[in-house]
Amino acid sequence: MLFTVLQAYSQQNGDSVLYVPITDTLKPADTVRSQSDINAIIEYSATDSAIFDISDDKLLLYNEAELKYKEYDLKAARIILFRESSTMEAYGVPDTVTAGKYIGQPVFMEGSKRYDAFKLRYNFTTRKGNIDMGSTEIEGGFYLGEKIKKVDENVYFIQNGRYTTCDKAEPDYYFGSPKLKIIQGEKVIAEPVFLHIDGVPIFALPFGIFPNHSGRSSGLIPPAYGEDPTYGRYLSHLGYFWAINDYIDIAAQGNYYTKGRIDLSSRFRYVLRYKLSGTIDVGGSRIRLGEDTDNDKIFSDEWRIGVYHNQSIDPTTNLTANVNFYSSKNYFTTSTNNLEDLLRQNALSNVTLSKFWEGTPNSVSLNYSRDQNLTTGEIRQTIPSVTFVRSQTFPFRGKNTSLIDLKWYESISYGYNSQLLYIDQKLLVNPSLIDGNFTKNSRGGLRQALNISAPIKISEFSFSPFFNYSEVWYNKSVEKSFSSSDSTVITNELTGFRSFRYFSTGVSLNTRLIGLFNTNIFGIKGFRHTLTPAITYSFQPDFSEPQWNAWGSYTNQFGQQVKYSFFEREVFGGAPLGEQQALNFSVGNIFEMKVKDTDSTDSKFQLLNLNAGIAYNFVADSLNFSELGLNYRTQIGDFLNIGGGASFNLYKYVDGVGRINKFLWNEEKRIAQLTNFNISLSTTLQGGELNPVTNDSTLQEEELSQESTQESEYTGIYDDRPPDFSIPWSVTLNYNYSINKSIPSVISKFSNISGSLNFNLTRNWKFTFSTGYDIFLKEFSTPYVTIYRDLHCWEMSFNWVPTGLYRGFKFELRIKAPQLQDIKVTKQTNYRGVF
Repeated sequence: MLFTVLQAYSQQNGDSVLYVPITDTLKPADTVRSQSDINAIIEYSATDSAIFDISDDKLLLYNEAELKYKEYDLKAARIILFRESSTMEAYGVPDTVTAGKYIGQPVFMEGSKRYDAFKLRYNFTTRKGNIDMGSTEIEGGFYLGEKIKKVDENVYFIQNGRYTTCDKAEPDYYFGSPKLKIIQGEKVIAEPVFLHIDGVPIFALPFGIFPNHSGRSSGLIPPAYGEDPTYGRYLSHLGYFWAINDYIDIAAQGNYYTKGRIDLSSRFRYVLRYKLSGTIDVGGSRIRLGEDTDNDKIFSDEWRIGVYHNQSIDPTTNLTANVNFYSSKNYFTTSTNNLEDLLRQNALSNVTLSKFWEGTPNSVSLNYSRDQNLTTGEIRQTIPSVTFVRSQTFPFRGKNTSLIDLKWYESISYGYNSQLLYIDQKLLVNPSLIDGNFTKNSRGGLRQALNISAPIKISEFSFSPFFNYSEVWYNKSVEKSFSSSDSTVITNELTGFRSFRYFSTGVSLNTRLIGLFNTNIFGIKGFRHTLTPAITYSFQPDFSEPQWNAWGSYTNQFGQQVKYSFFEREVFGGAPLGEQQALNFSVGNIFEMKVKDTDSTDSKFQLLNLNAGIAYNFVADSLNFSELGLNYRTQIGDFLNIGGGASFNLYKYVDGVGRINKFLWNEEKRIAQLTNFNISLSTTLQGGELNPVTNDSTLQEEELSQESTQESEYTGIYDDRPPDFSIPWSVTLNYNYSINKSIPSVISKFSNISGSLNFNLTRNWKFTFSTGYDIFLKEFSTPYVTIYRDLHCWEMSFNWVPTGLYRGFKFELRIKAPQLQDIKVTKQTNYRGVF
């Protein structure tokens, strides 16, 4: 029905009352008794009746009543609308079946805001109201109170109120206060505050001010209290978070231990949408455990600096940075139980500025990288590396060149790249001795490379000549001489510009052959074999000859000429040694199968991918053939992947001498000898699913009921009820095996199996287990167990490393809601003991 500002009149029992059956329509009359602030159509309905009281200018709705006006929607057993004052009231009615229970209690929607109440009164014009025994949801939190008073658009007062993020009728926890003031989108003020868990008060505060909006807000970071067996009692992560503006914020935290330790950390963040974002993390730890005169004292000062930055300067220019500096590995061993951090061996840093020119093949990048070995203290860094690349370019093609019918010269292409590299290293003088004795090494150079190819299509063959040229510039080099007085080699480092060049050229020929075998057996429509043979001839001069100015030589005590590279210490190395005229043979094989899915569709499966290759060097004085290399890959269905490789040598091996220039076939009637073999298998199996249920609280109640029933009603193996295997689960297994027989008398093997198991014991219990086992060493790698329990409004996690140096566990029980993430109970251990 529609209720308008117009009125009609009738007489009933001496009063001016209009009685409207639900099947009728309220018709407008010709006069209006009074003015009202109601300026839009009101829609209303009720299963019993709707009565308009003309004398009091009000509308009464009975039984399952609903009233809609603009963005307001009210449902209740009884609704009264006072038209002149623009006020409405709503309440429930006693249940005739259950004493003390009310049905049809008001549910009021103000836009997206919902209010549940025992009794409600609200004014459309002032947007103020009162709620008795009501509840509402604001910003993901539920507010309940004996009385809720809305004094303006964003301010509420609640008497004997409760706040929780738990949506159960009887919440698992709540914060209670006799007086609450809610400023929507800003904060909640309470005086005093009591935390109740399962209805039991746990602790109290004289007052509390809490944020009441999504996103960031400035405030104190609450600390945690505990005890460490080494450093004593502590307060951890006490600090302050300052949301400076919409673009930047900063957080500062500290830990204090009673036995001589202080930790400080700070995090600064910034963001400009679509432009840049970044974080700067700084942390330090000062430990003074014991006295200066104690033999077992522990004094250390550890620190870290981390910088992350990502910036899009313009559509073609980007800057990324991920920089980490640590004082030493002790920073982690004294400050964290995180297994990934404890096992960390290197601190890697990288900063890259990249630029490309749209519509051209040109790009340039500027890079800084740093590798810090946290165990030895060695540092290797490039400052900087500048790279320019011109990708494959076809100089004889025009804008209107057709790619379908190319002339032979239009396929000629070239590519160019150059790199300026400077390295700075801090290395141990004796790598086998970690004694803090380092030496500095700084070097730089420029390398340029030009690649030219001219592929030609001849029938079904592709014929491709190529030429590769490189030029390297250095400012340092070495010269060596032999001292006959003490039979030592003297190395002198020279400073000054020197350069060298090297190149290679050749031609390749390849084609593709396809074999088909059709069949209609067991739904298999056919097999396909694709064969891709290739032959490549390459030539490279001997750049150790004097005319190339890249190698030198000296005469040793035996009268032998010993060659050395002038640039053996430099960043790009020296020119290649020895002439090469090599013929490379390779062949690729792909075996596929086609099966019939439906009458109109087919599916293809790759059965095996097998590749082989071998090379022959015409100018080598012996051992002209390289090793024969194989690699393979296959997949069995969707659950098993197999891959690996092998290499074989054609020549005989003699202990103490090595490979000699005699074929195994001539000596031992064997074609080749296995030198390396590796295989890896991996599989993932999964299954099970949960029956869809919509209510989480119902899930938990059903689960607890099922667990109780299983304990009390177990009937043994003769129970007629079938077992439930529908729980989600997944298993991942990996197996790796390798053997090296390059020296037949010295064989090295490796065999490892690893896996992980994930499953839901019930809908809310999740288990994860992962480990590995070295078959030859008969040792387990670090096993890791995770148990997670969804407790509806809470969640529990248990992480356990049962063996190894970093064995220990971490147990945590916390509130799920992110705005209350600091309310938790944590218990953990590490190699120092309980933490």
